[in-house]
Amino acid sequence: MIPARVDTFRIPTRITFGRGVALTVATPLQQVGAFRVLIVTDKGVRGAGLVMPIEERLREAHIEYEIYDEVVPDPGVGEVQRAYERARDYGAQALVAVGGGSSIDTAKMAATLLTNGGTVLDYVGIDKVPKNAAPVVAIPTTAGTGAEITINSVIADPVQHRKLVIISPNATALFALEDPDMTRTCPPFITAITGLDTLVHAIESFVGKNAYRMTEVLCLEAIRDVGWALVRAVTDGSDLEARERMMRAVVSASLAFSNTRLGNVHAMALPLGGWCHVAHGTAVAVLLPHVMDFNRMAAEEKFALVGEALGTRKDATLAVRRVFDLNEAVGVGSHLRKYGVTEDTIPNMTKDAMLSGNIAVNPRTTTAQDIEALYRVAL
Repeated sequence: MIPARVDTFRIPTRITFGRGVALTVATPLQQVGAFRVLIVTDKGVRGAGLVMPIEERLREAHIEYEIYDEVVPDPGVGEVQRAYERARDYGAQALVAVGGGSSIDTAKMAATLLTNGGTVLDYVGIDKVPKNAAPVVAIPTTAGTGAEITINSVIADPVQHRKLVIISPNATALFALEDPDMTRTCPPFITAITGLDTLVHAIESFVGKNAYRMTEVLCLEAIRDVGWALVRAVTDGSDLEARERMMRAVVSASLAFSNTRLGNVHAMALPLGGWCHVAHGTAVAVLLPHVMDFNRMAAEEKFALVGEALGTRKDATLAVRRVFDLNEAVGVGSHLRKYGVTEDTIPNMTKDAMLSGNIAVNPRTTTAQDIEALYRVAL
């Protein structure tokens, strides 16, 4: 008798979705008894005025707070340590992350260190975090990374030219306030690369070896939303219907890939950040159509469904073409040279990419020679 397949679907984060939900920030903090919090953000988000309404709601609820606005793109081990020390010295009972993936991952890992001690390096890998992190309320200002929902955090290690991945349900945000209003001022290029990151999450989760019915349904819904909304959101940031559908796509795709892992695109993207300092969203966006073309024959029916969800015919080749066209339409393009990548980095990036667990669940069996060839064709 063949044993039945068993799939585990976990959602450690409590998700609230809708316009204006960011203004309910005091409620989850009160639920966990936190009356002294650290707001973790960056100077750009703070300068755009997105933190001020959060401050107002905290003051109204008599919740004390300080602001840490030193988050940088692709934060490293040292940056997380500084955020943690600020939270510890202030006596923060919880953290509120306002920003994109960098702010949210910084807050998640600082909160992890508050309760577990040590440094980020102690928790690299899968399920290495023994205790729940301090409560984090994550308020994303981009529709893309899914850091507010996922059990993954990515932290840079500049010494080794690597991106470190921490995967644990104990190191994630306890609450996510998914508010499309908070993304209205997101610049067009950031809207584009974060939105394409969501598309990558959905496609890689959908075609990967770990996919199952529940995740597949979520992925197709996310792909449909991105196909309809991304160009609109990039073209007109005030289009709230497009912003809302992009935020909905983030939630759907993030729930899916948190339970399936990803594939070659993400395996290859992390070394691009470590060796060439290419932003994660840019890296995955450029790589996506090339990897889709490589994988197409291994999952042709699924890629045909991707094409249909993106608004073309049910055809795997057209799905690849549609993503190339989408990259051009939002100004990202499909070549790495545009972002300063050079051939001499390919051997080191290939070696690091092959260390990723995502390679094993990619729909097509992949060798180091395949990865090197993919980098070269994407160059």
